[in-house]
Amino acid sequence: MPQLKLKKNEERRLLSGHQWIFSNEIEFMEGEPKNGEVVELFSYSNNFLGKGFYNKNSLIAYRQLTNKDEEINKAFIFKRMSLANSLRKRIYPERNTYRLINSESDYLPGLIIDKFDNKFSFQIFSFGMNEYRDIISELLKENFKAELIVEKNNNELRTLEGLDKTEEILYSFKDPADESFKCKIDEIIYDMDLLKGQKTGFYLDQCESRVLLRKYIKPDYKVLDLFCNEGGFALNAAFAGAEDVTGVDSSEHSINTSVKNAALNKLEKINFICKDVFEHLNELFQTKERYDVIIVDPPSFAKSKKNLFPALKGYQELNYKAMRLLKPNSILCTFSCSHHVSEKHFEEMLIKSASEAKRKIQIIEFRNCTFDHPVLPQMPETKYLKGYFLRVL
Repeated sequence: MPQLKLKKNEERRLLSGHQWIFSNEIEFMEGEPKNGEVVELFSYSNNFLGKGFYNKNSLIAYRQLTNKDEEINKAFIFKRMSLANSLRKRIYPERNTYRLINSESDYLPGLIIDKFDNKFSFQIFSFGMNEYRDIISELLKENFKAELIVEKNNNELRTLEGLDKTEEILYSFKDPADESFKCKIDEIIYDMDLLKGQKTGFYLDQCESRVLLRKYIKPDYKVLDLFCNEGGFALNAAFAGAEDVTGVDSSEHSINTSVKNAALNKLEKINFICKDVFEHLNELFQTKERYDVIIVDPPSFAKSKKNLFPALKGYQELNYKAMRLLKPNSILCTFSCSHHVSEKHFEEMLIKSASEAKRKIQIIEFRNCTFDHPVLPQMPETKYLKGYFLRVL
């Protein structure tokens, strides 16, 4: 098996629990491994460190799979999938919709699998894991009773790995394949089309925050859900009894799906608008509309460190305007889904937004990872979601 040898002391981060080795940390290589091939890793002192995927064309040259001398095969992948699933079932034994595999956080680097009852979607971000694509599908069919498997490999991270972007149905129990289906999550029914949906088809990482929102809703409340996607927060606000709910998103597909979801759940006091959120906020400023609860859940503004400053400016504009549009003593639920934006960055932004809006704020709840999106404390890259429930005075 090909071997990589690290430069002196470059193993310290790996030994602490991080799972990546960057190309500039490698001293030399023995053999000529192909991209995606499993290689052995050694320290400068020739101590065995583990086995992992190699990719000569990526800045992340090595992704750790194991620190043991064990074979990487179908049985290995199944063992890791079973370990991840056991955590989900221990916490919520009756739940059938959750993230089954959360990449490095579940020790399967570059692999994400979302489970919707017996339907699955997956994304692969590493060249090595892409070599196990067919095996992953086999395991889902053989051991997880998959009736639908959708490949959602359209992420830009694949380009960095030298992989093509692709989306397709890999397996369907029905012939022809039934792309859309209904799925019930926390008492709300969603119309899902994993091929057309964003990311893996549906944002499961916000399920607990959507339910948490319900306790802040009163029957006479007016609620605004910005970047509503397929209606998650808006639907939960209406389900909790809000008198007037509006969801806004620039995606026509998301808005059409949101309308379907509202009808499926017989929620009538809810309205969806297809429009750019910043444009809609500017229009609201010309009116006397004020809200009891506003949710701000935008897509990632910071794809890399170099985008951090403009991202924070974007977050500040959104949160300043949301605070201005809230009635006194109201609730702002605001989120960031970029690991480049730290909690410190985000809280400093909130302070500036409140000062500019001339409002006082209190953090009443903080949300981070959910049970099915575990975080490795040694890998800040796995800690991306942060959410604040604020009282705005």
